[in-house]
Amino acid sequence: MKNNYSSLENLTLQKLIRAGDQEAFRIIYERYWDKIFVICNNRIPQKDIAEDLLQDIFISLWNNPKLEEIQNLEAYLFQAAKFSIIKYLNRSSRIDFVDPNSYGLLDRVEELGLDDSLCIKELQQLIFQEVERLPEKAKIIFNYSRIDHLDSREIAEKLNISHRTVENQISKSLKHLRIFINNLKSLLFF
Repeated sequence: MKNNYSSLENLTLQKLIRAGDQEAFRIIYERYWDKIFVICNNRIPQKDIAEDLLQDIFISLWNNPKLEEIQNLEAYLFQAAKFSIIKYLNRSSRIDFVDPNSYGLLDRVEELGLDDSLCIKELQQLIFQEVERLPEKAKIIFNYSRIDHLDSREIAEKLNISHRTVENQISKSLKHLRIFINNLKSLLFF
């Protein structure tokens, strides 16, 4: 059967991969490695880093317990590449990110058929990291406002600062986060 693998559809190969079939994995790798590498290398010009991201994506595919449920493997791999790039750039502190619920980012993930909790968790993790990068006072005010759902007067009273200061801090934080949303969109949906 190994001679016929190249003619098999992705879904069949995905089932074989879940069963541990290395030949099926090799065929999928050969079908997509060049396209995924181009995506990675266009955003990360260092070839060795782009190759590392590519390897991580395919290792993740091999280990994915829900591999058989992926309906559009190509879209899944492209999205995985984008998330790998985002994760790398975030770790290297080149850009920052925001709430995936903002501006329909999660809707876009679902629209691409990526109903993958890993994608959502990655986006949420990036949000929390970005909020943690806010200046201390802004972070406290933002968390009271968006996590604890306190209004600006309650926050002002709690922190013994003016109502106007609270509103200004929330406004600045949201403006800052909107900029990051645009950065995320440009990477996630290129």
